[in-house]
Amino acid sequence: MQQLDFVGKTKEELAIEFIRENEPPNGYAVMYSGGKDSDVLTHLAWRSGVSWIPFYSLMPDPPELIKYTTTKFPHLRILRPQYSFWRGIVNKFPPHRKAAWCCTEIKEKPSREIGLTYRLVGIRAEESSNRAKLGWVNQITKQRINLHPLYNWKEWEIWDYIERNGLKYCSLYDEGLSRLGCVVCPKRTNSKAQEFYRKRWPQYFRLFEKQVKKWWKLKGQYRENETAQSAEEFLHNWYQGK
Repeated sequence: MQQLDFVGKTKEELAIEFIRENEPPNGYAVMYSGGKDSDVLTHLAWRSGVSWIPFYSLMPDPPELIKYTTTKFPHLRILRPQYSFWRGIVNKFPPHRKAAWCCTEIKEKPSREIGLTYRLVGIRAEESSNRAKLGWVNQITKQRINLHPLYNWKEWEIWDYIERNGLKYCSLYDEGLSRLGCVVCPKRTNSKAQEFYRKRWPQYFRLFEKQVKKWWKLKGQYRENETAQSAEEFLHNWYQGK
């Protein structure tokens, strides 16, 4: 059942109108992540009849998600960072809750060079208070303007749309995950989700710990105000979200 808005139209009708009314002359960049919201967003863009190109930032995502994402669109453009997440751990520091440099350096920075000003992004206000503050349109710079057609959608409406339209989605949702993203994420520390990720993709965490130990030897142990006495203690604290 589709929920009606105050103007008497369904949310998908409003989203399609929003996409059409704001279509730029040179088309949209659709920031595709492979998640359920992105799947709905790209389908709405297709139904809108506007010109658009899907872009995917290559992150340390689950291998199943990377495979699903990179095979869905034949014209998908993959954005590669200047350096990998793993290299960044050694060169910078292991990202943590208060300094998740990986989002900016690995995901956002490569998208600055795509050459299209208007981007369709599948964020929803329901996801967090920070996202709710962004509104329908978020102008970052004159060359980067994000539009959020799904801004007022609820999660159940996303799944309802997927079911009604027979859309494919990443199989990881069928394994119990409600949100998809980077395997080693500092914002997921000290959570049940982190436990699932560590058991499901242990190879990622072995590589993460290897890189942290390299960083510790070169820089970590010399940091001002560092309380850990060893790389092992640092990792223990990191996993606990400290």
